[in-house]
Amino acid sequence: MTQPALVTLIRHGETPANVDGVWHGSTDTPLTALGQRQAERVGLHVARTRPDISALYASPLQRAQRTARPLGERLGLAVGTEDDLREYHLGEWEGVTYRELNKTHRLFERMNQDPDWCPGGGESARAVALRLAGAIQRIAERHPGERIGIVTHGGALTLALGWLVDGDPSAWRRVVSNASVSELALHPEPVLRAFNQTAHLHGLA
Repeated sequence: MTQPALVTLIRHGETPANVDGVWHGSTDTPLTALGQRQAERVGLHVARTRPDISALYASPLQRAQRTARPLGERLGLAVGTEDDLREYHLGEWEGVTYRELNKTHRLFERMNQDPDWCPGGGESARAVALRLAGAIQRIAERHPGERIGIVTHGGALTLALGWLVDGDPSAWRRVVSNASVSELALHPEPVLRAFNQTAHLHGLA
């Protein structure tokens, strides 16, 4: 029987919002100069270590597209755009600092207490987890037995991994770094073969 795809997960490079500690979920933020260098470095690293990637997908947001581009160029692959790979949309709290989200709005406390709660105009943690996990699974089903690359976002990926690996979108406590690489196998059950690899970024400044 053909095995499901092996998924290489890449978080986008650094953005100004990352530097400033501000939430830009649905906000279409560019990469910083460092983020662009991270995109080049992770593209080089993944092309060298996983040259068998046969398909590459990214969130529609420019920070993910720009991170995916160097890898696609090195592997000769077009970057497929999947809307459901986008970041967690916080509605009226877009552009708010992490400190304010935590201390004033109690975002993370509320998410843990009720995964179906959402800020005005935004998404719930469960909705994000199901959206991104579903996108990963659908993409994998298109490429049975292959290795695929997916470039996405830290917040949404944290929730999706919590759902896929632990069955709970609020269960995940590990941080996904900019331009990091993780490996997810989906069969016979979802398991991480590697997580948050960043050695390829050493020396960048």
